[in-house]
Amino acid sequence: MSEIVSYLFGAAAFMPHGYCLLWRPDLVAIHAISDALIALAYIAIPLMIFGFLRKRPDIQGNSRKIGYLFIAFILACALTHLTALVTLWWPIYGAQGLIKLVTALVSVATAVVVWRVRPMLLAIPSLKDLERANDMLKAENLQLSDKVGRSRREIRRINERFETALTGSNISVFTQDKDLRYTWIHNPRFGMEADEVIGCTDQDLLPEETAAELEPVKRQVMETGETASTYFALDSEETGTVSLDLIVHPTRDSSGEIDGVLCTAIDMTEKNLYEIRLASLASQLAEANRRFEKALDGSLTTVFEQDLDLKYIHVVNPSPGFKPDFFIGKSDDELFPEEDQLKLIPVKKKVLETGESAVIEFDMDMNGVNRSYNMRMEPSRDKEGRIAGLIGISIDLTHKRENERQMHLVMRELTHRSKNLLAVIQAMARQTAARSDNTEDFVESFAARLQAMAASHDLLVSQSWYGADLKELVLAHLAQSIDPGSPQIEIEGDPHSITADAAQNLGLALHELTTNAAKYGALSVLGGKLSVSWTTVDGRIRLVWKESGGPEVVPPRRNGFGRMLLERLVGPALDGDVTIDFAPEGVSCVVEFPVRKTSS
Repeated sequence: MSEIVSYLFGAAAFMPHGYCLLWRPDLVAIHAISDALIALAYIAIPLMIFGFLRKRPDIQGNSRKIGYLFIAFILACALTHLTALVTLWWPIYGAQGLIKLVTALVSVATAVVVWRVRPMLLAIPSLKDLERANDMLKAENLQLSDKVGRSRREIRRINERFETALTGSNISVFTQDKDLRYTWIHNPRFGMEADEVIGCTDQDLLPEETAAELEPVKRQVMETGETASTYFALDSEETGTVSLDLIVHPTRDSSGEIDGVLCTAIDMTEKNLYEIRLASLASQLAEANRRFEKALDGSLTTVFEQDLDLKYIHVVNPSPGFKPDFFIGKSDDELFPEEDQLKLIPVKKKVLETGESAVIEFDMDMNGVNRSYNMRMEPSRDKEGRIAGLIGISIDLTHKRENERQMHLVMRELTHRSKNLLAVIQAMARQTAARSDNTEDFVESFAARLQAMAASHDLLVSQSWYGADLKELVLAHLAQSIDPGSPQIEIEGDPHSITADAAQNLGLALHELTTNAAKYGALSVLGGKLSVSWTTVDGRIRLVWKESGGPEVVPPRRNGFGRMLLERLVGPALDGDVTIDFAPEGVSCVVEFPVRKTSS
């Protein structure tokens, strides 16, 4: 046991890391503060990811597992930095090695997962595509709202026409309360006005014999709650004897209790005229249906009706690629695969059995295209109130679901880009700190490099991350130190677009070259000249940076971060080569990388 403890937590033969630093306060402080801050950041990031996953239970499966894998990876990195902090004072090199081994295993697993999901990330649509799809969806919604508004106005017009058609016809409609007093009447007959009828009873308006004949029928309807009809005749001085067909319906209050009757009186002596007017109303109704179908045409809404055998008898605006005739006379088990039948038929049968409406959401294959639907089903009834089938309204949610999935992919891509950016900034901060003599130099250099990254990012954001124009990238980084339109600057090259990754890496190179030229090179004096040109040769882009007319160049005695970044980071990142020449007459730099790094 003592040997394990000694192995993990050091022994007298080992010295803490601070001894290697000669216990210099500045070096110990830099290492301790850096490791502590990095560890804190690595702890804060997984806490945020864990909190995000807890508040998003809808994220399941591989996406959630990848999130937990990143949490483990970042926490392992945090432990590595914490042990590095501890070894400054205590020689726990055994424990540090074990933690690094665990971190290495988690890192390898994370790298494998990242490369496996790379094709999926590359397939994520751009923000511009999503915005274009969203704009198209908004336009379609506006068109649908306009069509629905026109449909409502059309229905209102039909109602007005219906009342107009009844006015002056041989049909009168009226209501009476439990005492059989008139409470409302439309189209009163025999020269009477509505105000003259309201509040009166049949005894006040009709002959005594006729009133006595009608009262029992109306009382029976109120007692049984069932509709009844009867015929009666009235003598009129103008038209003679008029035969009327009276249909009596019970009316109910908000609690469902019968509170009176609704009566329709039809003049059977003008039956032919009535049939003509009824045909006119039927024509108007057909027109309303046609306009209703027109309003749905091209929308995401399908309306259908099925009988008790679940055979389609009416379909309006079916899914794209289908016509109503394809469904008419067929049932779901004839039209759809067994898997889709199990989603629809049980719910529809339950609606027919219980008479209660139902709403379901489901996915199904429609002519080779997977579509998502929200379907509401209501029972349809005959004139006796018996269930005769069902009416359904289906709304195509495919675009909505696709937008939701695309949004999730965009969020994962944003997370990936943010982590990559943080990794680059972290490495840049570490290298800048390692090559800075004091805090002021570090802050100045680090801030300038962050500003350079921001310039590249601004350019990429303006192009929705599709890439950046090479000339605009050069101008953006020159502008950090000098007016690009200055006579000291000469830029030559055809317009050429490069990818986002290439723009970021090349931007760092341009920043280092511009900063060096402004401090020590051609741009540090008024007579200095800078030429930046690029050409495409044998499938490779060759960018040449050449300074002249500045102070005599003295080759650096040591490799600074700028040179290291150009030769060891930017070159490999571009799959190319970076060559720097510190000639006495001026610095020159050649950056070559394959054309495949560009985007068309």
